[in-house]
Amino acid sequence: MGNGYWQIVLRVNLTTGEISKEKVAESIWKKYLGGSGYGAKVLYDEVGPDVAPYDAENRLIFAAGPLQAAKQTGAAKFTVISKSPVTGIFGESAAGGTWGASFKAAGYDALIVQGKAAKPVYLQINDDDVEICDASKYWGSDAYDAADGILGDCGLEKASICTIGQAGENKVAIACIVVDKHSFAGRCGLGAVMGAKNLKAVVARGSKATPVYDAEKLKGLNKDINKSIHDNTKDWLRLHGTPFVEIGCDQAGDTPTKNWQLGGWPEGAEKLGVPAYTDTLEAKPHACSSCVVGCHRDITVAEPQEYAMKGPGPEYESLGMLGNNCLMDDVKALSKMNDLCNRYGVDSISMGSFLGFTMDLLEKGIIKPEDIGGVDLKWGDKENMIRLIHELGMKKPGFGELFADGIVPAAKKFGPEAEELAPHVKGLDLPAHDPRAFFALAVNYATGSVGPHHERGNPQVASGGFLLPEAGVSEEVDRFKMEDSEYVAAKYQDYGTLTQAICHCKFMFFGGYSLTNMLETMNALTGWDWSMEEMLRTAERIFTLQRMVNVKYGIDRKDDKLPAAMFKASEDGGRAGKAPHDFEEALDRYYDLRGWDNTGIPTHATVSSLGIE
Repeated sequence: MGNGYWQIVLRVNLTTGEISKEKVAESIWKKYLGGSGYGAKVLYDEVGPDVAPYDAENRLIFAAGPLQAAKQTGAAKFTVISKSPVTGIFGESAAGGTWGASFKAAGYDALIVQGKAAKPVYLQINDDDVEICDASKYWGSDAYDAADGILGDCGLEKASICTIGQAGENKVAIACIVVDKHSFAGRCGLGAVMGAKNLKAVVARGSKATPVYDAEKLKGLNKDINKSIHDNTKDWLRLHGTPFVEIGCDQAGDTPTKNWQLGGWPEGAEKLGVPAYTDTLEAKPHACSSCVVGCHRDITVAEPQEYAMKGPGPEYESLGMLGNNCLMDDVKALSKMNDLCNRYGVDSISMGSFLGFTMDLLEKGIIKPEDIGGVDLKWGDKENMIRLIHELGMKKPGFGELFADGIVPAAKKFGPEAEELAPHVKGLDLPAHDPRAFFALAVNYATGSVGPHHERGNPQVASGGFLLPEAGVSEEVDRFKMEDSEYVAAKYQDYGTLTQAICHCKFMFFGGYSLTNMLETMNALTGWDWSMEEMLRTAERIFTLQRMVNVKYGIDRKDDKLPAAMFKASEDGGRAGKAPHDFEEALDRYYDLRGWDNTGIPTHATVSSLGIE
């Protein structure tokens, strides 16, 4: 019988051209599962503090998990892990499409890329055949054109592809990885790591079925789970996608309005949210492999001509950061901006953050137009927003070069006043959810393994009835309660850690996918006969190992902090008069709960008890 793993890792050294396949014992997968769990182990073991993100000896890990053997809804995910050029610490981002399933079907659980090719290359994985191929003619192409061209050259039926655009090639720190022109490993700048390695793309095609422990049990689980999730999401998440939450987030004071200065923007949210989004853009569902939800949007903008595009539409995060954050309410213009980010291979969250931050600095007189190449960028200035996206994607002088290394280096060039206004934690820009609207989110952002992340915890959903009773969160949480915020943050971080390690889409949670569903699926796949306690303990182990990676890279309590703006209450909106308080005391409780010392470092007793080697 199988256990949902091949126990095979593919390793490629681009400097030497060496390709090897390594057997990895079941005991390792049992401890770290796959995805960001296995990736954390590789970084801890192989990438020291002296290795910079763009160094050849940094590792770039593409990791599947056991769920890619399941063909269950949500099982299209895979995870990319590296030392982040944005933060200099543990970096990880997940994507969907079909790549994870295709790679798993080729007979591998993970791919580790090291070294740097002498010229642009792409990696072609076709079952047991693995080749390093010349990509010189595609260097300089955007991510979409490169995907079409390389797949045409490969001639592999039903192959999937990860590509980078010009931003990755130019080592723009917020460059992302584009999957099948449809899904995006967006955060932490891992596309720039690909670019630093002269790696334009990774193609995967597989024809094998991963052996599992109890195929009949798994089949029954899939049938029940898929039906339940479809029924629970068809009237909102399938119908409208993530833009469905835009208006509700604005009403709760959860959007990053005007560089986090305002408590809401209802008139803008109405134009960006649904039904306006769905109707205006002719939006239709687009599903990743095996998914019954189809939360991604396929959209069409026919006119005006300057915004014309057809393809993936903006998610809520793009609406929040390019829209609310910049007071830009034209959903067609925003769709064009999003399309440009996708093609250049740029994280739209950080892009929106850079633009809103720049608007704020210009309005306050901290910088002048000549500091960004002569562009007088105003709030809602869609033409100049589009211009600056082009400039960053191509790393042009002015705005492009200023923000090429991230928001922190850019802010430092303009002094303490600018640094205080930069909305980041550990160098990573805040996503489009406000910790003043959900206090547990403040603890989550400050302590998250990659920095602030909307999907590596999102404890705010506990205030909306999306609970984790198996982990001890069984009642709806008061979003403005600081007491126990550390507990809620930790439990949702552990849940997020599990989903990124087994490689499952956390959006299934909104369709009713429970920890019990996860456990039953895991046991059917692996035959490990885990208890709930064992599975949750594994999440703690992985999260702690990720913290140990960051400690190795110099992170401690001094870095677990929030921007000053997150402690300033607004006068209006759904969070009027509210802001996290007694934050340091909550951090003390969080460290104690995690078994870390008061500087934020896991104790020897904790490391030993979790079985981390």
